[in-house]
Amino acid sequence: MHYHISRKSICSQYIQIKLLISCHQGEPIHLQLAAWRPGRYELTNYAQKIRGFQVKLENKPVYWYKKTKDLWFFTATETGEYQIDYEFYCNQMDAGGCWSDDRQLYLNFSNFVFEVKEKSASPISVSMDIPEDYQVATALPENGQGIWEASGYQHLMDSPFLAAAGLQHQSYSIQSHTFHLWFHGDIHFDMPTLIEDFKAFTEKQIMAFGEFPAENYHFIFQLLPYRHYHGVEHAYSTVITYGPAEALKEKAARDELMGVSSHELYHFWNVCRIRPKELCTYNLATETYLDTGLVLEGVTSYMGDLFLLQSGYFSKTDYLKILQKQIQKEADHEGWKNLNIQESSFDLWLDGYKPGIPDRKVSIYNRGALIALCLDIILLPEGACLSAVMKKMWDVFGRTKMGYHIQDFYEMLKSASNNSTAFVDFWDQYVVGKGDLLVPLSKLLDKIGIAIIQEVHENEFLHNYGIRKDEEGKVLQVHQEADAYGKIMINDLIVDVPSELQSKSGNSITIGLERLGRKLNTSIQSGEKRFYPLIKLQETGSSQFGEIWEKGQ
Repeated sequence: MHYHISRKSICSQYIQIKLLISCHQGEPIHLQLAAWRPGRYELTNYAQKIRGFQVKLENKPVYWYKKTKDLWFFTATETGEYQIDYEFYCNQMDAGGCWSDDRQLYLNFSNFVFEVKEKSASPISVSMDIPEDYQVATALPENGQGIWEASGYQHLMDSPFLAAAGLQHQSYSIQSHTFHLWFHGDIHFDMPTLIEDFKAFTEKQIMAFGEFPAENYHFIFQLLPYRHYHGVEHAYSTVITYGPAEALKEKAARDELMGVSSHELYHFWNVCRIRPKELCTYNLATETYLDTGLVLEGVTSYMGDLFLLQSGYFSKTDYLKILQKQIQKEADHEGWKNLNIQESSFDLWLDGYKPGIPDRKVSIYNRGALIALCLDIILLPEGACLSAVMKKMWDVFGRTKMGYHIQDFYEMLKSASNNSTAFVDFWDQYVVGKGDLLVPLSKLLDKIGIAIIQEVHENEFLHNYGIRKDEEGKVLQVHQEADAYGKIMINDLIVDVPSELQSKSGNSITIGLERLGRKLNTSIQSGEKRFYPLIKLQETGSSQFGEIWEKGQ
């Protein structure tokens, strides 16, 4: 099979696609377009961006029809090479989309190439009409004549492609492996320093897993002039979109870029190769339900930041700032009362990548990272660590391509902890159960010389009455245990608040509201507990386990 991609009108953002397939007479052909892409477990329905679909044989139209919203079908009337023509709209600039303009052609093939059901494992070649001065960043092998080769659909759809005139290329080597850095956009940082920092965390990750089964790996960066932050993992590459590019003059922005880069490289092992059994072969036509979000994204989020600490890029202070933000997010929401992390993982297809209704779920990224941190500390007294468990996951399930279930991860952790009661109780209460994670976090962080301090003195309205509002007075959140929970609605506009707040428990105040154009007053009482505490982390001094955790075993 062969794809040819061209652009008749660059500013229209449509690309023209021609697919050539050799068929036998009477052969049925099913053309399945992806409904989602690896790394983001939500339906995207890429078929909505296709137009002008037609099938021809020797320039004569062939009858076709759709069996579903994204499955096209025709029968070969005679032996020959069939041509499928269609257009795809490339107007999504993020790490998983496609974009076409006067400066670049950026493609994620998962968005628009077909899985030809009858020929899924057949080799696929791709050619493109691109200007002669364009450079190309992709992990796809090129045959030297402007044609890129994929071993099959799964290979092609997992290999993003960026062609542009202004690409900047750098690289570094570790042992026999070459890591390519491709940048499209303005550079506002010291490149040699960045390369050394990348090399440091890459070496740490390779050391942790014991090997890197690839000769080449590609970091493909879109540095944008506006605010953006996104990364997507692939088998031999990652695309990372970041902006504004000018912000990278400052360390805070570079910390974000380094964080997502370390995260995506860790996915080379965890997700791209250490996969749940459900993902051992991607079926992109329909939802694939998973209860392993803790491992997929929680462990990756935690380990990505930890390797930046252990490689020396993050100071302890830098790392604690990130951890403090994660714990603050955990303290600000109570979705854990309704869905545990496994249930939230299963429900990714509903609302996993948006806020959703109040306090319904937890984040597999944020809560997952904090659970991973707790598991790591629990293992320390046993002379073990989470990184070593993931190395065993690689040996047993990743290298062998067997795939795992969540129970397999549990059993490996249980074995590493010598069946400790501490581990089993934690798993039962905070992975399978619906416990308040701040309780064990405080105790476990104390073991590595870090204290959680909860402060409630800066915002009495928030902490005493449980109401979070923006600067205009719009209600954003109401704590479920606050008296206001039964009296104030999200999106109410608070227009009148007493100048003196009666913060003593049980005291009441009357506030004025505007609700959908109506004016009303309501009385609310302050609570016995203090709501939405502000989280501060503080080092308490060196500790035996803290030094082991910080340096790595």
